[in-house]
Amino acid sequence: MVAAAFLSFGSIYLLPRDFIKGLFRAQSAPIALLAGIPCGLYFIFWRASDVFVWLRSPPMLEVDEEGLRAGGTRIAWRNVNSITSVQDDDRLVLRHRGGTYRLRLNLWTDADELHDHVTRHTVNVLLPGVHRQVNAGKAVSFGPLTLSGAGLTHKKKLMRWDDIESIRFQDELDSGVSTRELVIAAQGRPLRIDEARITNAPVLLAYLSQRLAR
Repeated sequence: MVAAAFLSFGSIYLLPRDFIKGLFRAQSAPIALLAGIPCGLYFIFWRASDVFVWLRSPPMLEVDEEGLRAGGTRIAWRNVNSITSVQDDDRLVLRHRGGTYRLRLNLWTDADELHDHVTRHTVNVLLPGVHRQVNAGKAVSFGPLTLSGAGLTHKKKLMRWDDIESIRFQDELDSGVSTRELVIAAQGRPLRIDEARITNAPVLLAYLSQRLAR
């Protein structure tokens, strides 16, 4: 409520305007506002980037089978080179031929559906190329992980296909910070890597799911 009261001075209403006015008129308002100032300021500065991005965001975002359109930005799925998910910011980072586009999912309705749509089309574009490179005997880098015909390498340690028991994504929350980890179980030991560190994590997961299903 304190954050909503402060933001109302800038005509940004997190709560109904009448509710904010009633809050200021209440006899206990000065005490409540003073007591909540530290938390309110922390919240405002912590999430200030969201407010600024929201104010600058285009009025409409369109996605279809061909690509993504937002304001003056046009991205065809076939031109996307990589996708990185940043869980704490609820953001997808798309690198394409024209540069880098940061898609803030929480600014749009149906964020989960939007995430799935963008991810699915990116995987469909990039996965065949990964298969071709591996079949040609080449290694493919996914940030801290390297994929090859022999298996998966992390910090120069090879996990052979027969040693990998399972793979999954797992959501974590630590001190208010939300992360998503890729968990790879090999020889009874779990390897955990923050998804934000893995370039093309959904592409890697799709490849591993197909490879381990054989």
